[in-house]
Amino acid sequence: ASGVAVLLGVADVLKAKPPALGVDLLFVDGEDYGDFADSNDVLIGSRWFAAHQPSGYPPLFAVLFDMVGDKNLDIYAEGNSQANAPEVVERVWQTANELGYGGIFVPQVKHTLIDDHVTLQEAGIHTIDVVDFDYPYWHTTEDTVDKVSANALQVVGDVAVALVREAGR
Repeated sequence: ASGVAVLLGVADVLKAKPPALGVDLLFVDGEDYGDFADSNDVLIGSRWFAAHQPSGYPPLFAVLFDMVGDKNLDIYAEGNSQANAPEVVERVWQTANELGYGGIFVPQVKHTLIDDHVTLQEAGIHTIDVVDFDYPYWHTTEDTVDKVSANALQVVGDVAVALVREAGR
């Protein structure tokens, strides 16, 4: 839900002041119908998008925002992102650092995840996952709105908007 909140905020900002280049917002959820044990039930949205890319694709890059609302936000580089789109990782972490968020965006790999970004990578889209995977309430009944930080969402939203603005220059 925090990734959706960031994208909705980014959409509002971009609507108010349109960027110099086109931006696509893709809303998918890696866990679509359940569990990664049955690969037919997961990554459905990103698999469909990857298989039905419009003519003239892919975009310059893509960023998946996932679990970015933690009050104790620490975002490490993700392993599949670093391995398959290191230039996008560098772009995002540099942007975060320039905005003063270098203490939140930690420039080292801590976790390696299979999520929607991998499907998009396989389709030739340079995609990374920006995720705080050390969120202790993930997939529990304790994952409630009181665990979400407006400040964390603002930080990630600032980075997302700056990425779009810089890419359009």
